[in-house]
Amino acid sequence: MNRPGAREPGLSVVRHAPVLRFDAHEPFLPRALGYAIHEADGASASADHPVVLNGAARAIEFAIWWDWDIQHLYELEHVWVYVDDDDAVVRVEASAHGTSGEMWRDRRQLPVENGRIVLYSEPGKHAFAADPALLRANLAVTTHCCRDAAGAGEILVPGFLNDQLGDLTLYDRHLARKYLRSLAFKPAFRFDTAFDLRDVPAMPWQDLHASIPGRMRAELAWLRRQAKGVKAVLLDSGDTLIDETSQVFTEDGVVLHANPIPGGDRLVVELKRRGYLVALVADGRVQSFKNVHRALGFWDLFDARVISEQMGRRKPDPSMFEAAAAAMGLTAEDYGGCVMVGNNLARDVAGANRLGMRSVWINWGDNYPKTPTCGYEIPEFEIRLPHEVLDILDRIEGRVPPE
Repeated sequence: MNRPGAREPGLSVVRHAPVLRFDAHEPFLPRALGYAIHEADGASASADHPVVLNGAARAIEFAIWWDWDIQHLYELEHVWVYVDDDDAVVRVEASAHGTSGEMWRDRRQLPVENGRIVLYSEPGKHAFAADPALLRANLAVTTHCCRDAAGAGEILVPGFLNDQLGDLTLYDRHLARKYLRSLAFKPAFRFDTAFDLRDVPAMPWQDLHASIPGRMRAELAWLRRQAKGVKAVLLDSGDTLIDETSQVFTEDGVVLHANPIPGGDRLVVELKRRGYLVALVADGRVQSFKNVHRALGFWDLFDARVISEQMGRRKPDPSMFEAAAAAMGLTAEDYGGCVMVGNNLARDVAGANRLGMRSVWINWGDNYPKTPTCGYEIPEFEIRLPHEVLDILDRIEGRVPPE
């Protein structure tokens, strides 16, 4: 005889929703639970996994949603609970990094405590194990993912979401990376936090599946609302990174090669190392910049390049700055977080100031006037060498007190 309610899907889902044990330093806990009931062999509803009853009466599939993995936005892991006609657990399977397997403890004991399925979740990454010793065995790799590689994946977009999330921008990815880096942690490998999946909203898998794009967009919208400080760094080239007096031209006016001003060849590298979005906004020929910047090793590091030859306009035309911001996914609301660095008061400083961007004048060389002719040409900051930009960015970010 069946236990009362054994074939009531809602009761069975609630009864067998697992308890998950998390690392003491875990920053992310599940946010939603999708379920499906299988009464015959077939494909998993939510993962690339075969559901094989092998004598069980049915399988309850749990798709567990986190908004974040320590390396990326989007996280879904799975548990399959196989039960007999009396709704007693006979087998448990769970996922780990796109694979899956049976969950057993020593001596082929089911991972059940006080009548509840209990699984352990990998710190930051959330792969499942029935025994924490299996997770500790991967300590070095997990610690690397949670510390040095935090945010490395930015935003994970599975194939089925391409149509709904194909418009994600560089800035979206930048925000995800920056947020996750801020949460980097060293796992304790003490699984002190017990989390009951009965405490999150449960819904049929189809409903959870349909909600995922909205959940991801809501997280990105939240990150945009929280974003402060520097959102992008816009750089001129001549007498900002490159010494214009060292330029060697071809007969048709293309710069063949040039030398950097002190530190100019390392600035873009350092800005990217620190996690900034960086755009080139410069007047000149595209091939000139390719020749010089490639030779110095930073042409491919720019997140966007806006060059007057391509635009058909020159600074201080606002379209030069607007195009750079737009290419990175920034809007006019974000201009106050854009920092333009250049050597020309009339072009770089005035162009940025008119749009409400932060302006940094690098006072290098004598090729252009050094006295402002109007209020827009007064820079917010003045520096002498490229590396001083880093100090300015620290001040804007509030990492050091202003002078």
